[in-house]
Amino acid sequence: MLCRGKRSARVACGEQKMHKVVFITDPEGNIEYFKTCVRMSNGAYYEDEEIVLRKGWILVFGGDVCDKAAGSLRIARELVSAKKRYPDRVFLIVGNRDLNKLRIIPELSEEAMKDEPHIPYGSPRNATTYSAYLTKLAVEQGKMHEGQEITSALWQQLNSKANRLRWILDTTMGSQGEFERRRQEITETSGTPSVNDDEVVRSFLDMMAKGSGVMADFLSHGNLAVGIDSTLFVHGGIVNRSYSKNVEKFMTDQEGSYSGLPIEEGGFEVCLGFVPGAERRFDDVKQWTMRLNAWLREVVAASLETPPRRPLATIGQQYCAYGTWPSVIMGRHLNEKSQPVQLPRGVATSLLSAGFTRLVIGHTPHGNCPTVVPGDVQIIMADTSYSDMKKPDNRGDAASVVEIEGSRATVVGQLEDLTKIAYTVFAGEDARRTDVEGNHNLIGKGDFEKWFVKA
Repeated sequence: MLCRGKRSARVACGEQKMHKVVFITDPEGNIEYFKTCVRMSNGAYYEDEEIVLRKGWILVFGGDVCDKAAGSLRIARELVSAKKRYPDRVFLIVGNRDLNKLRIIPELSEEAMKDEPHIPYGSPRNATTYSAYLTKLAVEQGKMHEGQEITSALWQQLNSKANRLRWILDTTMGSQGEFERRRQEITETSGTPSVNDDEVVRSFLDMMAKGSGVMADFLSHGNLAVGIDSTLFVHGGIVNRSYSKNVEKFMTDQEGSYSGLPIEEGGFEVCLGFVPGAERRFDDVKQWTMRLNAWLREVVAASLETPPRRPLATIGQQYCAYGTWPSVIMGRHLNEKSQPVQLPRGVATSLLSAGFTRLVIGHTPHGNCPTVVPGDVQIIMADTSYSDMKKPDNRGDAASVVEIEGSRATVVGQLEDLTKIAYTVFAGEDARRTDVEGNHNLIGKGDFEKWFVKA
């Protein structure tokens, strides 16, 4: 998706009038965090529990609706509702925690439940097998002794959809505890004091039902890349340093994902220009984003059909063929010391040639407020989900949104101790101007090894 500014008017920095964008990302089920972000923004507010956009504003959601708190369904409903009411002003970027939910229906199908499941593509190679998971459960329930091998009869007895789903979430999706958090969310939203395992399973299946499921709806309206004026938005990034290590650590299939080795530059694997299934990379960034989003729509549509359009083994794992490294979903703009890095020169040149001077991403937690990485193409890393590791949710009270208009980007929010923050930076030619009002040009200064100015 691409949006360009109007040429009929000028703004203070001498550029054409641009869209005003509010960017919120990575709530990961935390409904209170999400609502705080909406309320603190200048571009949106709540009215009768619905998100309302102020005149002239666009909302870009950066991905990862689900998984770490008991508000996943509510966040998805609010975003889908906003998208349907503002189809041209709300853009939903799909994160790894969203797209991997395509696996749920096929992996809980009657056909899949008959057999021992393989450890899915994209999961850690050392992940606990399903039989080992059931064995541990049987020992805990006193049905067998530790060290014994689980019998076929006991395997069948414990092979419920609830146990299969717990294994999927806890072992292969990085969503430990999500089964019980969903039970909590159902209780909170329905007022039902007791929710059984079958009702929890049904909730997960219902959310992915074509035509009625809220996460199916979210994915059907989703994008992998959104370009608005001079800013490109993706979930994770467009480079990654650790692809080769991840091939060793995670269940991957290079032929199925990248048909061999990825393109590298400056020590990074680069996903720019790559679209799964395409015979070539796309040098034109705008064409690449359109093809990538079209691929996503095809994958989601095929995965949600009944019967599925593709074989069971690949349905829902299409995400992994692209969502595993390197990709815009799982990219990470960090060095080996987990410090931010500028874009490799060739990647920056490609973005600049398409008119993009800023890249805004989520996915990778980096401190208690968004990190600005200066360069020919400015990077803003906006995931703050590890703001307060002393709190149960690792986030605490920290919350921030990024508001963008042309070359100007302003972070508005609060730290974990409720200290209010607000800082503005400029990208492109305006980044070097000292006469621009409100330009906090010390932000991002430093070597990103021993020190840098964050806010």
